Amino acid sequence: MLDAFGPPCLSTNVMPKMVSRNPIKRKREEKRLAKLQKAGRLVKGIEIPQNALAANPDAQNHQGGYSAKFFYQDIQYTCAGCGRPGVWTAQQQKKYFEVQKGNIYNEPKWCYKCHSSRMKNKEAKP
Repeated sequence: MLDAFGPPCLSTNVMPKMVSRNPIKRKREEKRLAKLQKAGRLVKGIEIPQNALAANPDAQNHQGGYSAKFFYQDIQYTCAGCGRPGVWTAQQQKKYFEVQKGNIYNEPKWCYKCHSSRMKNKEAKP
């Protein structure tokens, strides 16, 4: 497929990426992109880091915003309740954002134990 703005792109589901007009650099970049695509490390033309989990931007609820997550990486945080460090894994993020349709702008704040105790207290109050 030829693009009016640059070199041919690899596939129709990949956003065209501007590469050099130099034929040697262009060929090298196209090989690199083809290798990434074959390995499943391209999501809508965005390269995914090696230690990241690929995301499905179409399954996310970004509430009309302009951004979507293309990959997930483990996030380190400190619980606001008990102060213990915690990790929000990439698999947990994928489930939260794509299956449960959580807002993509949310960040972890409470560990599971503190969050569940807060919800119980919230339900107990009339």
